[in-house]
Amino acid sequence: MNRPKLRGAVYNMPRGPLDLYTPRFTKGIGRTKVGACPICAEPPVRGGDGAIVWLSMKFSAFNYHMQYAHGISPVTGAPFSPPVAFRTDPRPKAGQRERHDMRQGKCHKCKKWVDLESVKNVDTKVKELFWWKHAALCHRGSTLPGECDVFIEDPIHHVLVSSAGI
Repeated sequence: MNRPKLRGAVYNMPRGPLDLYTPRFTKGIGRTKVGACPICAEPPVRGGDGAIVWLSMKFSAFNYHMQYAHGISPVTGAPFSPPVAFRTDPRPKAGQRERHDMRQGKCHKCKKWVDLESVKNVDTKVKELFWWKHAALCHRGSTLPGECDVFIEDPIHHVLVSSAGI
């Protein structure tokens, strides 16, 4: 098995078992402190890249990466809540290289319709980027009702279900 290169790294305890934001490993101190992205480190079968990506903790590179590459809230440690509704809004005065219809999503917190793509008629590398930028500024830890009611199927769950005859 190939083990990741973590020479000089220190384990960094997450806030809880469902915290996707906190780097599991850090190294350095002060201006040289870096954290390893816990999502990129996962193997591809679990949604990661299988690579250790070190990002500066001092200059917000880690924070920006987690929010805008993975959509993870630094406040909750969980993914940002998605839009509660979608619509397509026509843009009658669109330029030649601009979108004539704009996809929008409705925010659960501010109730506003947010553009989900650029005015320019080009694809972005991260399709959710415009939504995540709005969520980072607006949500501030707010989530959809029931969104944090997480169900984890584990050995204890199986024992309880089998003993209850369910």
